[in-house]
Parts: sequence; structure tokens; C-alpha cells
Amino acid sequence: MNTKGKILIIDDDKSLLKSSMMILRAEGYDVETEQESKNAVERITAGGYDLTITDIRMPNITGLEIIAEMRRRGMEEPVILMTAYADLPAAIDAIRRGAFDFLLKPFNPDDFILSVERGMRFSNLLKIEKSYKRQLEQDVLAKTKELRDAFGKITELSNEMMFRLIKASEYKDQETGTHILRVKQYSVVLAEELDLPRGFVDKIAFVSPLHDVGKIGVSESILLKTERLTNEEFNLIKHHTHMGSDILKGSNNEQIQLAAAVALSHHERWDGSGYPLGLKGEEILLEARIVNICDQYDALMTSRPYKPSFGHEKTYDILTNGDGRTMPNHFDPKVLDAFKNCAGLFKSIYDNS
Repeated sequence: MNTKGKILIIDDDKSLLKSSMMILRAEGYDVETEQESKNAVERITAGGYDLTITDIRMPNITGLEIIAEMRRRGMEEPVILMTAYADLPAAIDAIRRGAFDFLLKPFNPDDFILSVERGMRFSNLLKIEKSYKRQLEQDVLAKTKELRDAFGKITELSNEMMFRLIKASEYKDQETGTHILRVKQYSVVLAEELDLPRGFVDKIAFVSPLHDVGKIGVSESILLKTERLTNEEFNLIKHHTHMGSDILKGSNNEQIQLAAAVALSHHERWDGSGYPLGLKGEEILLEARIVNICDQYDALMTSRPYKPSFGHEKTYDILTNGDGRTMPNHFDPKVLDAFKNCAGLFKSIYDNS
């Protein structure tokens, strides 16, 4: 019988196993279940599964340990983690160990199916990559173009894995997802207006959505507070720059290293009045200077629990002329001039998001 793929679900909750299995079988997947986590790795090794779904916390062996053992054995198949509560350290550890996605229980069936579809898509592309590698060994010249296309798809999916980490912040604030996408689009427009090289534009497209990833460590009671923040609460908000850097640091990947630096410094200001390090002028990465004004524009445009939307004209006036709180000398003059030239595109991006 043809199926959409083979999946193993691991959880010590028998009722969850049954309901999850029924949902996925109805979608056309071949699904098996396992209650004993100590048997899971051997079953994964022997079973030829395309995707594994496992609870994080279980007796004997945790979901994180299952991922670690799979990676130790060279198994690249995606793993979706489930948890009954938001656990920031576990989420960060999961991403670093190679988890593809994680879901909060009880999950919405549609979100569950969507996550599985993404995981299967990634699994299928891994198979394509391995297939092309074998063909490359046999006939390098004939398969060069196909290999390049396959690696391009794998790169796209690797980027998507990073954005699974960003998804964590959406559990606390639904506006975060659209904010992330807009800041990415603004940053690309601004980099192109500055006539920066294509490689720079591609890098800022990758790193800019990760600028606020540290906010997954800030309590939603502070993020969504409608009253004025106390000094202590504002200092906790400011700490998201360090948390974002801590989440992303330690990678050998050049783009993730850059993302860590932008997460740390995107609230620095040209005149040295920003945070967390009080950097000034060109001490601040150009990528962070670009993300800073994009982030400011979107924050002013967006209605939040503690403020209304200011609209494009007032937002433009605040950024270019100042209002006492936000001033033009907070921004790199060249970046601010570029913003003035393409502000209409910013408005179009916001209006169509």
C-alpha cells in the first residue's frame, strides 16, 4: 500500500498515541507507536522511519537524548518534539541538537498536520540529496546541475529549520510572526537601496528575522503588558539582546555567527545611546544598523497592547525629525537617507502583510 511516509510516535501517554496515530493515518501516513522510550532508538534504526515525533520528557530516555543518539549514529531524519508546557532551556537545547520543530500539547490537529508535512518535506529532500550524492560519484559531469539544484533546496530547508526557533516566540505574541517577516523585507529593500553586494543582501535576509529571538526568554506578562513598564521590567526586556546572542552563539556557521551579533546589537544607536554595550558609529555592524531602523519603523507602525499604530506619515516624521524619544541621530546617516528614499516601499510592505 502506498503511503505519504512512515512515522514513529513516541510517548508514554497511551491516549495521545492513539489520537495522534488516528489523525496521521487519516492523512495517509504509515504510523507506528512506542510507549517505551528505551526501545525507541533501536526501533528508529531498524524501522526506516521518515519522521519521528516524540515527547520531550519521558521515563528512562528523554526526547532530547533520542535526538542526540540519532545524530551520534549519523541519522539525519527530522524529529518533532512535543511538550506539555513552554520550556525555554529545553527548546533551545532541542534546536541546537537538531530538532526540526516542537509542538505544545494539547496541540491543534491542523498545526500538528502542518508540522508533520513540513517534516516529511525535509525528509524527502534529504533522500534527494543522498541520491544525488550517489549519482555524483558515478557521473560527476552529467549530474552537476541536478546536484546544485538539490543543494539549493536543502539550503532552503536548513534555513526553515532555523525559523522553527523563531516560531517559539509566536506562542507568546501572535504579532511576532508578521513583524519578523516585515523586518526581513524592509532590511532587503534597504540593503538594495544602499547598493550593497548581492552576498550582503542574501545574508541580511537570513539574519534579520532572528534579531528578536531572545524574546522567547521574556515573560509574556511583560511583553503584553498594557501599562507603562517599570525600570526593572524594561531592563528584562533589554536583556533579550543577550539571550538572543546566547541562543545563537557557538555555531561554526558564518551566517548564524552573524545572526548572533545582530541579535546582540540591533538596539545600539549611532550616537552611542543604545544598548546593551553602548556601541557608537561604525563600531556597530552595518547589518545591525539596518535592522535597527527597520525594527523601529515596524514598532511605530504596529498597534501594541501599550500603544496605537502611529501610521506611516507620523512614523516617517518621528524617524527623520525625532520626537524626543526617537531621534535621527540614533541612526547611521547613510542608512537614514536610504530609508527616506524607499520609505514608500516600507509602507507597501506593511500594508500588504
